[in-house]
Amino acid sequence: MKIFALPSHQSDDRTSGVDFARILQPMKHLNKYKGIETMLFNIRKETDWLWVAKNFDVIYFNYLNNPWGFAAMGAMARHFGVKIVMDVDDALWEIHDDNPAHAVYKKGSEPLKNFTLICNEVDYITCTNEYLKNVIMFNTKKTPDKIKVFPNYVDLKLYKYKPPFKDDGQINLTHFGSTTHFNDLVDFEFMKGVNRIMDEYPNVIFRTVGAFIPSFRAKWGGRYENTYGHQDIYQWIKTKFPDFMTESDILVCPLVDDVYNRCKSQIKWLEASSAKVPGVWQNMRQYSEVIDGTNGILAKKDTEWYKAIKYLIDNTQKRKEMGEKAYQDVKDNWQIQNHLDEYADFFYLLDKNKK
Repeated sequence: MKIFALPSHQSDDRTSGVDFARILQPMKHLNKYKGIETMLFNIRKETDWLWVAKNFDVIYFNYLNNPWGFAAMGAMARHFGVKIVMDVDDALWEIHDDNPAHAVYKKGSEPLKNFTLICNEVDYITCTNEYLKNVIMFNTKKTPDKIKVFPNYVDLKLYKYKPPFKDDGQINLTHFGSTTHFNDLVDFEFMKGVNRIMDEYPNVIFRTVGAFIPSFRAKWGGRYENTYGHQDIYQWIKTKFPDFMTESDILVCPLVDDVYNRCKSQIKWLEASSAKVPGVWQNMRQYSEVIDGTNGILAKKDTEWYKAIKYLIDNTQKRKEMGEKAYQDVKDNWQIQNHLDEYADFFYLLDKNKK
């Protein structure tokens, strides 16, 4: 079994988080596992799709909207009976207007139409959760048996930094993410709860990594800090992430409750938990499925945000225990190395079902 893996969003100077989590990480670990060979697309080398089609059983790639690029790959794959599998990790049909990609994938756009047509054409789609699977079925012609759920996992050999527990009297609330979370951060319920915390605890600093919120600076002045991560996922893991986790006491992750966000995965919880930093998370599907009160706290209403953050501020030992419990949960249940059979079984089934 030979798989050609194409991280569709990769550029010459950066590897995106979605390429890493959905294609590169699982395919690197799957190589040489149970007789499977994987080859990763080389962005510095022109790809000969005829050669690929003659030498591989499966082409596995991240979603794209380029019809000509897909046609070049797909024509060769179809001729030689190679299975085409595309990963979709976002409900692009429901993309938020504060997302930079909205201009590309807004409703009625040509790229969205092309993406949907490609979804219909590929043999199989993989995605991160059952909710997203249902949204894909609703917007495409794909049937349940043609969509496979692979949750996001973490590699603790990469996410290996464990900061010493911080208890210096100052509390840093941290939110990290891309610039697509403006509306999430200014959500009424979240803001009302956090405002009470900021009013009652002068030793609390709120930091956003990624999105800059001008109204936070206007309200909290120097107690609001903003910084940025790194576009390259490997640089983020090696340099930026350790610094931010060292300085963080409590992670907060608000999300507007809508279809687009319900399709998201629990990957932020995996990252934060790998560093033993506890968090308060939006009470939505992706977090309610993994958080039980001992490895994190769920919140939705303003009073819930306030009480959860206050509890972790006031209870130093509980904050430490929750971080430890979250890490142990990730170690026991969410390491990519422990889930390779799921991938192997899926790809061998594709080979078995070849016509």
